[in-house]
Amino acid sequence: MRRLITIDLPRRLSRRLPRIVTEILVGAAVTATLVVVPTLLEPLPENLAPFALVFLAIVVAALVAGWRSGLVALILGQGLIWYFVLPTPRSFALATAEVGYGLALSTTVQFLILGALALYQREIRAGQIERTRRINFLGHALREMDHRTRNNFQIVTSLLGLQANRSPNEEVKAALGEAAERLTAIAAVYDALAPSHQGLAAVRLQDQLEEICAQIRRGIMPDGVTLETDLEAVVVPHETAVAAGIVVNELVTNACKHAFPDGRGTVRVALRREAERALIEVSDDGKGFASQGARKGLGTRLVAAFCERMRAEREIRSGEGGTTHVIRLPLKA
Repeated sequence: MRRLITIDLPRRLSRRLPRIVTEILVGAAVTATLVVVPTLLEPLPENLAPFALVFLAIVVAALVAGWRSGLVALILGQGLIWYFVLPTPRSFALATAEVGYGLALSTTVQFLILGALALYQREIRAGQIERTRRINFLGHALREMDHRTRNNFQIVTSLLGLQANRSPNEEVKAALGEAAERLTAIAAVYDALAPSHQGLAAVRLQDQLEEICAQIRRGIMPDGVTLETDLEAVVVPHETAVAAGIVVNELVTNACKHAFPDGRGTVRVALRREAERALIEVSDDGKGFASQGARKGLGTRLVAAFCERMRAEREIRSGEGGTTHVIRLPLKA
């Protein structure tokens, strides 16, 4: 029923015909189809109310084109039945008082039905307008929040960079620089998640990882190091996507900084789906842990913490041919 009520044929044809013209035409067409044609082809029996088909015409016209179209169907239908069917045919004379009473009663009932339909349609339209207004408001609010959040990321990153440049201590400068880089990575994660507001429960992980890798290429990637991606389509929960993005950023950043003492090499990020799990693989062809020694810095601790948060299995393979981090994480939260 709701689908019929929202047809609103006059609105759809508003570019071709004025609304009132469409309403009149629909009312007349429905009346001709449901009242005149059946009556002419097979006259109604005397024991059946001759204006019964008018009820159907009113309802169909009102549902398709609004209450004014239903009113046209009511007036035309009652007038045609009165003139062609009621005693005496082809005359507006009323043979008996009972015939006049029946005509008056049926017309009154039809007006009541039409009024109920009009009120119901008005409430439906009012609900649709209110729903559209709320959706538009929420969309505007989300866009405004996204804009302010991006600005806040940029401001904090700039402040960290300024403070790092002013610090005479090289360790403090390096720490602030790394903090700024991590904040930039988190901002990239947020940018990848922002377009998914219509479905915050699920995120396309491949899009997010591609954006993070692009951000690294534009930022800290050394000239002699290349970053390659091979990402399959995988959808994960929102919280998993955030944690996975931070982990990949840390692993790629660490490889760029520490795996290539000669400043040349390749880092690869792969994403595949394995049954109910997603497999993330970050590898490089650098010198490996055996040469550089095991590191227990903040980045390593962050990777371990976020892998635990995702309930992910983590495997590390390292040697002279490079290092490979394999992370298997569940697709369901």
